[in-house]
Amino acid sequence: MRTDRLIDVLAVDDTAPRPIGPRLMLQAGPALIATAVLALSILGIRPDLGAALANPTTLMKWLLPLAVAIPALRAALRLTRPQIRRTPAQFIPALIGVLALVWLALAAASTAPDQLWPQMRGRTSLICLTSVTFIGLAPLLVGLRILREGACVSPTVSGAMLGLASGGLAAAFYALHCNQDAPLFFLTWYGLAILGLVAAGALLGRHFLRW
Repeated sequence: MRTDRLIDVLAVDDTAPRPIGPRLMLQAGPALIATAVLALSILGIRPDLGAALANPTTLMKWLLPLAVAIPALRAALRLTRPQIRRTPAQFIPALIGVLALVWLALAAASTAPDQLWPQMRGRTSLICLTSVTFIGLAPLLVGLRILREGACVSPTVSGAMLGLASGGLAAAFYALHCNQDAPLFFLTWYGLAILGLVAAGALLGRHFLRW
């Protein structure tokens, strides 16, 4: 049967599918929490967390990752339906990413040249990259297994959206530990870690979500 014909058949099928969203939350959610708790039990939570949350600039360390994770997760779930090739939710993270890049450029422009790399590198860039990746990898893998039960017609995009959701949530958890509050630092290293999981999700999704 041709792919387009199969999609049409699935689209009009009256059989009620098992909802993927609740199972994703019940299985990938605990995987995310477990790895986050493990990482934070080793790294610790910053002692001035309350003050950090009260600072508008520092608060963006949580708001930005969550702002890309939530629509990305919604997009990943919607793209499991065979009649949906794209959804507005998948473009919201791109807009937020552009705004983050503008902020990064402005922060770089307002920093003295001899301080640009020291502020961007910080003291824990490697820990940031590895921790966010570690926290986000388990929910990504569990989520891919669950999304396979859907019918993704854009498996690469679906995997990328799941990787983006996993990376954003992982970065928000890691921010509970991170005390590097310079925008040059967290926009750079949080962003790179999240993009790494997006790439992993896209590559794995292209392979495992094909049908």
